[in-house]
Amino acid sequence: MPDYKLSKSTMERYDIRLQGENRWRCAWATISISDDGVFNAQTDCGDFNYYWGSPGKPFKEFVADTFSKDPHYLYNKIARREKEGNIDVEKTINNMKKQVIESRREAGLRWLGKNDLTEYEARNLWDELENINNSHDEITPDAFSSLFYYELPKEERNKVFSDEFWHDDYLVYTQDRGAKAFCEVVAPVFAEIIYQELNEQKSAV
Repeated sequence: MPDYKLSKSTMERYDIRLQGENRWRCAWATISISDDGVFNAQTDCGDFNYYWGSPGKPFKEFVADTFSKDPHYLYNKIARREKEGNIDVEKTINNMKKQVIESRREAGLRWLGKNDLTEYEARNLWDELENINNSHDEITPDAFSSLFYYELPKEERNKVFSDEFWHDDYLVYTQDRGAKAFCEVVAPVFAEIIYQELNEQKSAV
C-alpha cells in the first residue's frame, strides 16, 4: 500500500499581456489559481507562487480583494528573499550627499574648526560618492563596506559619517524589484479581471 495521500484539483490559467506606460516593468504574465488556494505566476518580471490555506472567503474573491487593495501584504508573501537585502547604491549615495550638504551648512554657521568639513573637502568627498554611484547599481553590504572604507577619503569621511555606518539611517536596502513590479503593475490588472468574472457570474444567476 502506498505511503502517501493524493488529491487533485483543477487550475484556471490566465494569459495576460500588459499595455500602457508601465508595460516596460512587466510585459506579460501567465497566472494559474485553484479554488483550494494555490497561486502560481510565470511573468516577465519573475516567477512567483504562494498557497493560502485559509483565505476566509472564496479564493477568487480573496485574490481580487488582496491583489487590488493590499500590495504590501502581497509583496511580503511572494517576494524572493534572495533578491532582497543588497544596498540600493543610488538612493544610499543620495542620502549621503544630503549629509555632506548638511555638514557644510552647519560649518558655515560658525568659525571652522578642525572637525568641520571645508569646501574643498566637501567637493572631494562628493566626487568620490559620485564615482561610486556611477559604478554600481546595487551591491552586497560587504561590497559597500569595502567602498566606504577604501574609496572614500578617510579624513573627509570621518567628519561626516560614523565609522559604524551600518547603524546609520542613510542606508537603503533593495527590495525584490520583480515582485514589486508584479504587485504594482500586474496584480491590479489581474484583480480587475477576476472582479469582472465574478460580476458576470452573479449576473448570470
